[in-house]
Amino acid sequence: MIGKNSLWSLYSNSYWELTLCQWQKRLDPTYDTYGSGTGTYSYADRLSVSDVGAAVATIATTGKIGKPLITIAGTMDALLPINLHARAYERAVAAALSDQDREDRDHLGHRPVYRLYEVQNGNHIETYQDTFGQLELIQPHAQRAFDLLTDYVERGSNLPPDQCIPRGGSITATPTEPGHCEQLFVP
Repeated sequence: MIGKNSLWSLYSNSYWELTLCQWQKRLDPTYDTYGSGTGTYSYADRLSVSDVGAAVATIATTGKIGKPLITIAGTMDALLPINLHARAYERAVAAALSDQDREDRDHLGHRPVYRLYEVQNGNHIETYQDTFGQLELIQPHAQRAFDLLTDYVERGSNLPPDQCIPRGGSITATPTEPGHCEQLFVP
């Protein structure tokens, strides 16, 4: 937090209500979003009086991937918190891959490869680094991951394992912290 600013207040003031309204209107168009407000919406209550459950089911992720995939996620993302999104998707992919048949193999004869690279102090909105200098830019890591994925697909190169990309660090073949970032924020 700097002065009156915090990541949560910036997201709340700029993105959360807008995002909630957009998805409520798209997934549950009969709900009076503007009259009732976003704070009164109850998904569970709306299941019996609308088609919101079916609408959500059409966009729900299954974790079933047919091609190699890399996710880059920031540990300080207040729009898509890492525990609820990137790590949850990683679990869904792991569960789906454990169930896949032999016919779901990639061009190298393997099950599709998935990697999660977590950017310590990374944030969804990179311009917030102007206010919070401790934040890490995600874009350079996304570009590097894309290049690694291209090398994997086109040349059969190995992909580095899942890892925490430490603040000021980069994706490496031998990460100092494989898997999830233990500390989401490092001053």
